[in-house]
Amino acid sequence: MGKMKDLAIDQANAERSSRGKRARQRGNSFEREVAARLNGKRTGMYGGKNDVEAGYFVIQCKVGLSYPERLDKWLRELNPKADQLAVLVVGDSPGAGKRRRALAIIDFDDFVQHYGKEGTSEL
Repeated sequence: MGKMKDLAIDQANAERSSRGKRARQRGNSFEREVAARLNGKRTGMYGGKNDVEAGYFVIQCKVGLSYPERLDKWLRELNPKADQLAVLVVGDSPGAGKRRRALAIIDFDDFVQHYGKEGTSEL
């Protein structure tokens, strides 16, 4: 009975190890993609919080998390003109005496078009 239990534990540990390796590979691949598209430098492998540096942008990449469909829907509902960039700003309501937090969200393809390799702006 002890031998079977040890085997089950070993198999469970091997599966967790494989999942972790796949997650790291996915994250590393995403960092490389972001760095390439922004003509930046990947710095995530050095252990800090910054994953990519591109000109005056410092970027942390996250992939594999649950995608915020509601935010994406709100962003896609905007109708910018040809010379405009769609930006969704989301803030909280912290109450009296507390400072509001806010995030500006843009589509990554639009961001790359304006600031990356494909854009005309210099970083």
